[in-house]
Amino acid sequence: MKKILDRLFEGCGLPYLIHGKSDIEVTGLTTDSREVRPGFIFVALPGEQNDGRQFIQDAYSRGAVAVLMADPPSNHPGHLTFIQTAEVTKLMAALSISFHETAAPPLCAIGVTGTNGKTTTATILNELLKGLGHKTLFVGTTGLEIAGQYEATDYTTPPAPTLHRLIRQGLDAGISHLVMEVSSHALKFDRVFGMHFDAAIFTNLTHEHMELHASMEDYFQTKRKLFEQLKPHGVGIVNSDDAFGRRLREEYGFLDYGLQGHHAQLTNTHFNQEERLQVIQCTVGGRMLDCSLPMMGRHNAANALAAVTTLLALGYDEERLLPILKAIKGVPGRVEIMNMSGIRIVIDFAHTPDALEKILEALLEIKGSAKIITVFGCPGSRDPSKRPLMGAIAARLSNRVVLTTDDIHYEEPQAIVDDIQRGIESGNYEVILDRREAIARALDLAASGDIVLVAGRGHERFQYVRDQKVEFEDKTVVLEEAGKLGLYTD
Repeated sequence: MKKILDRLFEGCGLPYLIHGKSDIEVTGLTTDSREVRPGFIFVALPGEQNDGRQFIQDAYSRGAVAVLMADPPSNHPGHLTFIQTAEVTKLMAALSISFHETAAPPLCAIGVTGTNGKTTTATILNELLKGLGHKTLFVGTTGLEIAGQYEATDYTTPPAPTLHRLIRQGLDAGISHLVMEVSSHALKFDRVFGMHFDAAIFTNLTHEHMELHASMEDYFQTKRKLFEQLKPHGVGIVNSDDAFGRRLREEYGFLDYGLQGHHAQLTNTHFNQEERLQVIQCTVGGRMLDCSLPMMGRHNAANALAAVTTLLALGYDEERLLPILKAIKGVPGRVEIMNMSGIRIVIDFAHTPDALEKILEALLEIKGSAKIITVFGCPGSRDPSKRPLMGAIAARLSNRVVLTTDDIHYEEPQAIVDDIQRGIESGNYEVILDRREAIARALDLAASGDIVLVAGRGHERFQYVRDQKVEFEDKTVVLEEAGKLGLYTD
């Protein structure tokens, strides 16, 4: 695909200055200089560890014809065109939409935001839509899927150039629906700027990303942006069990769901361990519904209710939806259960205080007289304020806790664990910084009937150590260490 730079700005409505030629041919946009191809616009964004301006020469050497940045050009290759604007991220999104011709795509777009539950809710939505016979584009934490073709990724919501390339690719493949997780990073940094949604879901707002947001109110105002991008007849679905969700319902009159839901109310749930099905009773729009979900936990019942409520509001029939819900596959790394020599091993992405508390409460309901042994850590270079909170929750709701590492990033592992320990008042824990050894220790502590929860990473396939990606997947390590201990799959 090729476009003339001048024409990409038509109707963007944002301020900019062009230094250099403006009638040049453009073949793409990217924020990563390593992805630059001849004819690309390189967007020089500041980053947490690196500044995009450092890579302008690299982008030029790879064939970039223009650079989008906030600063006026200086001491850079003379043949480059520079696009200067104070609204870099917004203009990047507008140019991405213009280049890929996705301003008003012929599809139904559904966005899911919130601290916890985004991935599960979006995945259930996507599976329901596919079960109804639709071709979809799914964009989320566990990867992306275009018309049935899956690809692993390292992001929840990609930068606008990538996102609109994917939407164009999906449209060319015949998709009719877009289902995407919309993170607070995406909203704060304008990755979905200029998009309009047919439906938006708010799952909850709990303690997370305090390194990014000045306060919980700032975090909420960032999440609110998604609902300002609903189409004129778009549907808002919010969780009334969450105080911020109730604010959205009261301010906008959105449909709601949850134990306190007015429109969709969760009335009863229980988990059938033999069939591995959660039986859910609820009312939606005054109609009683009985359904089943192959995932445990009341929080996941609420996620399923959010998905079903959204599709009912968009005009789908419950008689078609509910059989699909019962048959969907689980979400990778979300309450993923393995039974080995009578030990129930649960892999879960729970990486916030609220998520860890919810999964442990769900396990308490099924544990009987057995023990719960929890392995978890917290990421480095991220929101240290949540660490003692998670330590307190794990120690209170588990019989034994093994503290270990998660993504280390640029912090010392022991410093991270020290923060977690500050929240623990009991002595029912130990520290093993090597995550593999910690998982092996938890398995060795468990007897038949016990539950081992490996929390915090879920589906993720790598640990980040400074600027290195080290291969590490909890499920794979669990299977390897279980094998060494002579445990076998039941």
